[in-house]
Amino acid sequence: MRRLPVLLVPLVAFAAGAPLSAPPAPPDPLALGKIFATSAKAEKNKDYAAAISAMKSYQQRGGDPFIATLRLGWLLYQAGQFADAAQAYHQAAVLNPSSLNALLGSLNAAQAMLDIRNTARAADAVLRVEPNNYRALMALGGLHSAQKGYDKASVDYSRVLVNYPDDPDALSGAAWSSLRAGDPATAHSKFTILLEINPDYPQAREGYDLSARHDR
Repeated sequence: MRRLPVLLVPLVAFAAGAPLSAPPAPPDPLALGKIFATSAKAEKNKDYAAAISAMKSYQQRGGDPFIATLRLGWLLYQAGQFADAAQAYHQAAVLNPSSLNALLGSLNAAQAMLDIRNTARAADAVLRVEPNNYRALMALGGLHSAQKGYDKASVDYSRVLVNYPDDPDALSGAAWSSLRAGDPATAHSKFTILLEINPDYPQAREGYDLSARHDR
């Protein structure tokens, strides 16, 4: 008896009559804009819980992931939830590694928690994107001064003064760091400028007198 040939029927044929699921509708930008505006209004009224809730809704409904996460970091920071803010800023930085807002947000959150290690890490991350960033260099200068690393602090503040030579805080930091690092001549020159532009700056006159005595 002759065998009948086997018919190979494509599997897709069996599914031909099955209903196909419709692709998800794209997010409605106008609807998302209204949610964002609701969050902004709540923030203006200092109702951070409502502002955060609105942004989570924005996120769940398909809003831009980076913008949603970045803004949640900011709102959590404003609400005093610094650990959650740090986590949100970290996620935002993962989504957009070159975002200074995300990196600076991480720096702010770390400083608010008095987290020395993560403050240094966040400042270094900012400087990898923007090597002369004022905020990051001032943060490192403060850390190094607190740790009695006055030579390092002096370098940090001097880098700030390259772009902001009239900044009183950087002048003061550079002056005190130089004095404590054993360089009274440089300290005295910085205290002199500081007094010329801001004679009431805290402890500027004290530093000026000390550096003058040690420079003799």
